[in-house]
Amino acid sequence: MESIKTYHVYTTANADTEKYIDGITWNDLEMDKIFKRINVCNTSIGEEYLYNCLHEPQFDQSHLLNREAFISRMNEQPEERFKIQMCLVRLGKINFNGIPDFIFKSGEKPLRFPVIYIILSIIPFLLIGAFIINLYAGIACFLISFTLNIAIYFLTKRKIDISFSAIQYFLSMINCCNKLLKIENLKSELFWEQLNNSYITFKSLKGIDLQIMQNRSDDFGILSQYWRILRLTDVKNYNKVTIRINKNKEQFHNLYKKLAEIDLAICVSSFRESLPFYSTPIFHNENRIDFEEIYHPLLSTPVSNSGIIKNNSIITGSNASGKSTFIKTLAVNGILAQTIFTCTAQAFSSRFSLVMTSMALRDDISEGESYFITEIKSLKRILDKIKKVYCVCFIDEILRGTNTIERIAASASILNYLNEKDCLCVAASHDIELAKMLEEIVDNYHFKERITNDGMVFDYKINQGISNTKNAIKLLRYMNFPDIIVENAENFADK
Repeated sequence: MESIKTYHVYTTANADTEKYIDGITWNDLEMDKIFKRINVCNTSIGEEYLYNCLHEPQFDQSHLLNREAFISRMNEQPEERFKIQMCLVRLGKINFNGIPDFIFKSGEKPLRFPVIYIILSIIPFLLIGAFIINLYAGIACFLISFTLNIAIYFLTKRKIDISFSAIQYFLSMINCCNKLLKIENLKSELFWEQLNNSYITFKSLKGIDLQIMQNRSDDFGILSQYWRILRLTDVKNYNKVTIRINKNKEQFHNLYKKLAEIDLAICVSSFRESLPFYSTPIFHNENRIDFEEIYHPLLSTPVSNSGIIKNNSIITGSNASGKSTFIKTLAVNGILAQTIFTCTAQAFSSRFSLVMTSMALRDDISEGESYFITEIKSLKRILDKIKKVYCVCFIDEILRGTNTIERIAASASILNYLNEKDCLCVAASHDIELAKMLEEIVDNYHFKERITNDGMVFDYKINQGISNTKNAIKLLRYMNFPDIIVENAENFADK
């Protein structure tokens, strides 16, 4: 995962991330698990690109529709898709392939004064004439030149070893691109011309042979290696490639993105095939979310729900009844809709928005912050963000880190504030008092349970209105707590 995150780390450091999914939301929704559920990319650049894509929701559907058109054609042409996949498989995966480093730091890669390496590689051959004038002097000069080149080679090798795997992978990308462009049906795709232009820029590098990392033990291999050292072949080739990349940064990045986009599209198609059912989203300009038979993609036997969220809403219900899973389901599908144009639902429609959450928070011991401080910081970032971009906010157990009286008062004030802003907020809460306090300005929904001879049963279906059931003490009895504890709890609750 650390390798896969590389491109995203560079992207967020070098781009406007105002509309990116932030770290708190990503962790709240367990998006690393969502990524792993989706990811069947054949290349490491595809994985990196997918990971960044899930952080970068689109606020215009043109790019999403272009991706969808390619996915549809791949589904209609399985033979062509298989040819593409075989090209991508040959490119394959390398952890920390180094390509993102070249995309964003290409200017640091070329060696300084490249002409020196050319001169040093020519000198040994110029000294051949010295053998005719004076054999011993010629041999001495040749050995000095050879020794100097060996020293230059190994000193330079230490500098470029880190980048060498990236160069090798880049050369593999060129070969992959060459094979893809020969697939006849791809010529009708929108990205074909851009991919071809990038390929032409780097086409002449296709035959470059780099062996600086090879360790050969056979006699021919050792002689070949010394011959390359004498001519500084690998050092010159390294510089040739890095200089070309640095002069054509945009084309280099474009080559990366187009190859990765192809891999991502096939990956998304595969993800869809693995689902019980899915739909492509519909976007509108209304402040609402419509969903039909929506479910969470990580659940093996999910229970789906249908409905409309058209106002700020509070969801109440008993412990373990499904409140948190439901709001996570809405949030995850909001992200998937605007990134991979796929929803785990029979139908899903919403306004283009930035999904923000405040859910799975913990106190920060290293920063000396209590749970409540961590929580109010999380909520404050949402209040700041809605001033800049339209957001759909999902909050689980708002302000649970403080006492009941202040929690309800502060929560009511925050939700009332959000109700006056251009955003949509869905909050899950145990506080029935909070739901009743705000029932004139928010919609109320709830989840419930029923008691059977076998224990407590949840249907995980959303219902309108405020919850009128409580199950915390019932759960104590169900989990076989001592009778005295349960009885005392019931007596305290009745007072």
